[in-house]
Amino acid sequence: MKYLICLFGLHLLSYGSVFAVEKNEKTFSSESERVKYLALNYPDQAVAFFKENQAKLLGQSSEQTVSIYSSALAAASNIGDIKLVEDIVRLLSDTRLTPYSQHFLFTIVNVIGVSYRVNGQFDDAVVTYKCALKHARNNVEKMTSKVNLSIAYRMNSQPAISFQILQSIDEAILSGRRKAGLLVVKGNTAIVLDKSKEAISYFIAARQHYLKDQHHRNAARVTVNLLGAALIARRAEVYEKYRRKLTPAYEAYLPQSDQLYLHWLDLMYDSVKSNIVADDTVNYTKTHVARLLKEGYTEPVSKLLHSLNAEFLMPEKQKSSLVNTALSSSLAKPWCQDL
Repeated sequence: MKYLICLFGLHLLSYGSVFAVEKNEKTFSSESERVKYLALNYPDQAVAFFKENQAKLLGQSSEQTVSIYSSALAAASNIGDIKLVEDIVRLLSDTRLTPYSQHFLFTIVNVIGVSYRVNGQFDDAVVTYKCALKHARNNVEKMTSKVNLSIAYRMNSQPAISFQILQSIDEAILSGRRKAGLLVVKGNTAIVLDKSKEAISYFIAARQHYLKDQHHRNAARVTVNLLGAALIARRAEVYEKYRRKLTPAYEAYLPQSDQLYLHWLDLMYDSVKSNIVADDTVNYTKTHVARLLKEGYTEPVSKLLHSLNAEFLMPEKQKSSLVNTALSSSLAKPWCQDL
């Protein structure tokens, strides 16, 4: 499943009015804080900020410089900009930044792992996350690495290993978006294990944590996860309640892939209620199913279609790798000597 998220994880066309309101209400003590906020909520905006200031950053060497690069790397990963990911990794590995990078090594390597995972390079993601675990400085960072490892293993068709890793995580030491991220992963794993009702509970709790910490983009995205679980569980009232919460302002946070999936869910909602897949739903599914699978929604799409005896809409064979443009191997080698 694509499903949200990285634990730290839209188009400018749909952002304007929403961002204008928040920008006026938010104040930042530094540029690095601003870019970090944008990377979490508006990755396209963070990338635009980075590109506008790229020349200036080349003349700077400080912890703030490394922080901005790290946030821009996370944003580039989120929107799937392969070239920019590789460019920023090269910038981060520049020796001029070595004296200032020590506190960011875990973040840098972890985000590279996320980049591999988002791009469907799960073997590379697993190796990189294991390196990030070695750089973890505290229990929270160790837990973050474990959660990301579990995601990579699950998406690499190894849910048993994923489940074992999740069982080793002490949820009590996590809070905020990290706890929300763990709950999302548990929800996604519950879907794979045919426990959609449990998944609903995990997603609702994750959404609450994201909203409490004002991570609106992640709150919007996990709401989409929740809607899929609600349909699989045949909980129409849950679908209706949380679909209303995805107002146009909140839908503006969604990347195009989530918007595509959300529209499909809206069509499937009618089919679930009538227990018949309508012709327009069949046509939309035929047109977009390959994209939905490529974007990582295989499990919920498969389970919903199967529940309506519409498995024929799933492609007969799926390629083991859906990567179009691969990230270079061993991107994290400057910080991971074993690679």
